[in-house]
Amino acid sequence: MAQLESSNALLLSGDIAHAGMAAREFFDSALSTADPHLQALAWELKTRVAMAENELKSAQEYIERSLAIVDKFEILIAAWQVHATAWQLRAHAGELETAEVHRERAESCILKIADSFAPEEPLRATFLAAVPVRRILHDRAANRQSVG
Repeated sequence: MAQLESSNALLLSGDIAHAGMAAREFFDSALSTADPHLQALAWELKTRVAMAENELKSAQEYIERSLAIVDKFEILIAAWQVHATAWQLRAHAGELETAEVHRERAESCILKIADSFAPEEPLRATFLAAVPVRRILHDRAANRQSVG
């Protein structure tokens, strides 16, 4: 997990070269395990690095591998992140309907995770307040307002 978060930090800082190297290390470690959660996140990270490198064909291949894992196993924590990345990739490619399907699937996973906590549980509020989560839920609200 430290390798994953190191890769995420490098990617967010714009250090794509080092993020790619860190992502490869995490990818190799994750795929050496039988853990579908880690494997899904490894493919998802590779997707985001490929997107940052403007390697959209590779990004497409990687997200499909990640989606196959989360479709096979019920791993909500990884699934919402994978679908969020698929949403971004599809939107970037101009595939807005498919992008929205992935956003909705990410939202569904997020709400299932949130509902697993009691309403007054502080972790629920913390999770729902996280920037990536808010972005998905905000787009849901924005879409409903534009339709209504």
